Amino acid sequence: MRSTTIGTALLSVSIVFAFIGVLYSNISYAVVSIVFVSCYVFAHREFSYELASTDLQIERQILDDMVFANEPVAVAVEVLNRHSTTIRGTFIDQIPEDCTVAAGSNRATIALPPRSILKLSYTMVPSKRGPHSIKGMTIERTDAYGLFTEHQVIEQKSDLTVHTQKASLDTAKKMAGREHLEFSGMGRNPAVVLRELEFDGIRDYVPGDRPRDIHWKMLSKLGKLMTKTYRKEGAVQTMVFVDCSSSMRLKTHRIAKVDHAVDLSMQLSNVLISSYHPTGVAVFDEVRVIDKVAPGLGRRQFEKVVKILRSAPGAMDVADRRSGTEELKDTRAVASAGAISASDSGKGEEFLTTLQGLSASKARSRLGYGLDGGIKELIAAGRGKEQLFIVVTDLMSSRNAVLLSAKLCKATNNRMLVVGMFDDWYGPDLQELDTGTIERMYGDLGDSIKLEGSIRGMGASFIRVGPADTAAGIARAIRRGRT
Repeated sequence: MRSTTIGTALLSVSIVFAFIGVLYSNISYAVVSIVFVSCYVFAHREFSYELASTDLQIERQILDDMVFANEPVAVAVEVLNRHSTTIRGTFIDQIPEDCTVAAGSNRATIALPPRSILKLSYTMVPSKRGPHSIKGMTIERTDAYGLFTEHQVIEQKSDLTVHTQKASLDTAKKMAGREHLEFSGMGRNPAVVLRELEFDGIRDYVPGDRPRDIHWKMLSKLGKLMTKTYRKEGAVQTMVFVDCSSSMRLKTHRIAKVDHAVDLSMQLSNVLISSYHPTGVAVFDEVRVIDKVAPGLGRRQFEKVVKILRSAPGAMDVADRRSGTEELKDTRAVASAGAISASDSGKGEEFLTTLQGLSASKARSRLGYGLDGGIKELIAAGRGKEQLFIVVTDLMSSRNAVLLSAKLCKATNNRMLVVGMFDDWYGPDLQELDTGTIERMYGDLGDSIKLEGSIRGMGASFIRVGPADTAAGIARAIRRGRT
């Protein structure tokens, strides 16, 4: 407990009066000092009791079903004082570090009587995509006499997952009607889908299904509505793998590669689904597949894809202690040694130090296990049917896994498309390029071209992208055979 200036002054005055009483043998001064000390002790014990008997019930609601980066989200909080003592102080709801209060207030300075409710409502804006957490409520407590203060924390956690920017989701929905992703061997006229559909089976009716797709003859037999399902002739089951390894999550400039990968994957998935290609998505890091949804079609499939992409780990900011080429070089060194799952607890310099301390030789055997295992599982489940795997990666932490997966796809007659996110294009803007920087960037591009040649040599397609590239541009490049 921290005594305030008033409490300290009261104790000091008591000591002075006691000293004067002893010095001059004056009983009145001694009595006054005893009174002051008694008041001080009483107030202290009463405040200690109030702190120990704190009994609050906190109910917090996130009022928006889907939370987007850089978009306001409404929060409502109710605090019930269940004890018989009044709580005085400033109540502060602890918003996440990457969020700012846009409207309303997350704090209130009041005296909360027994069995009464404090209501807070405010709007906060998360600055980036990924998981966020409101850890609890902080109360700057004061006693009834204004003598003492105490910083008290009431833990009441509320988790929320922030999705990508709303504009990216809107773009994905708009692209579904005008863009198409076609490979050789698939249907040639995606716009004329009626002539390319064939009966696939039946399923339970879902509100919103078209009346012409309802299997009316089954109504009399089963007593319930069933819907006929179709598939497109020549459609290939597709799985989009999103790399969420450490090198993808490190943010050195305007946008992190993992955020751009999530946007591209979401938009490409909706284009494929709208073209009647069964499509799923999986997010993986260096050691495991974090989450996935199996390929499918229908109205709900895109919602499932969006839900999985929301679970992708968020970006991590690198401490800005270096500038220009030195910062970029250190970032690339960290990425090449990224052999651990980049958890949210590892941030900043501590996380970078851990990664730099790993031996590349020991880490190499663990790189990309999640991608390799995920593709093997799908190939086994496909029972010989041709499948398409789209891998969105920077080919740094998961380089070996991509090469092994491409070799596996070639051996099993499956297709693979690598969307390579070139690291230099996601780095900081370098206003002045010295000779060393130019030589390094030239060497990086040469290595990337050699790696592209290796991937193409294994029968996979390849397209190199940067932060300015869009899913529409990728779809057009694929249709024109530029991959």
